[in-house]
Amino acid sequence: MAGKPPGFGLASLTVSISLERVPRSGAVELVEALQRWAPPLCYVGGLHAGDVGWFLRLDDHVVDGAMHVARERGEVVAVAIAEPPEALRPLVRPDRIHDPEVAEALLDLVDAIPAGSEAYSDATSGSAFRSLLSASGWQLDPDPWVALYRPLIEADGEYVDPWSHTLESTQDVTDRVAVQRSAFKGSTFTVDRWHQMAAGPGFDPAFEYLRRDEDGRPVAAATGWSAGAGKCAILEPVGTHPDHTGAGHGKAVSLAVIAALARGGASGVTVYTPASNAAAVRTYESCSLRQVEITHAMTRPAA
Repeated sequence: MAGKPPGFGLASLTVSISLERVPRSGAVELVEALQRWAPPLCYVGGLHAGDVGWFLRLDDHVVDGAMHVARERGEVVAVAIAEPPEALRPLVRPDRIHDPEVAEALLDLVDAIPAGSEAYSDATSGSAFRSLLSASGWQLDPDPWVALYRPLIEADGEYVDPWSHTLESTQDVTDRVAVQRSAFKGSTFTVDRWHQMAAGPGFDPAFEYLRRDEDGRPVAAATGWSAGAGKCAILEPVGTHPDHTGAGHGKAVSLAVIAALARGGASGVTVYTPASNAAAVRTYESCSLRQVEITHAMTRPAA
């Protein structure tokens, strides 16, 4: 393999792990694996079932070439999304994160990244795959992200925001998409892509909220993703229309989704955001999420 570093100590291994592409129709296998592997009563670290659900908004020609599973004797031991343009998001089954054979199998995805281009991976800290990336010349990303976490109890589900509601009509969907596009510069979200996301595994309409102001204008939106009862959920994404920032709309809609997740049995909720995004960090902290980890991805500099 072109990306295999010399001296990594794998030459004598007989790799019995196969790496397979998974089409959109097979995404349920990735979601179910990530839900099984999610630890109970603990914040989320790395790829979550909701990340797959959010990724499925994209078109088939992107999705079908990007999702992968690594198998050993039919059992899934790792999943990965090769997000365009050059981002690699793997998660190894918890009991195999130190296994060099699994790391070796995932290296095929590194080799598929165009030579000379910058690349990014949030490989799990302490994993064999992260060590392999380092040995291959990858470096620590200088721009950290922060993980924020809030444990949930049954009483958290009692919160109600009268201005936030689930999507009940085609107009709600249109307005939810409009909020997303306005909140994130360069967003490619469309109504069609919302429907692709909503048709995918892991999406639950009970965990998606749109907030309107007193005049009925859409001002904020948030989507929650569950990993199952007793597991930690994530918020991805949360956005406020730029004409309505600073009025607490992002906090209110986030709290509405968090309450819905609590009612759905989630043990907690985690959000990842760039540490440099002070406004986002303040919003999540106002929702009683607390910083639990500063994370650095691995990057391969452009040639």
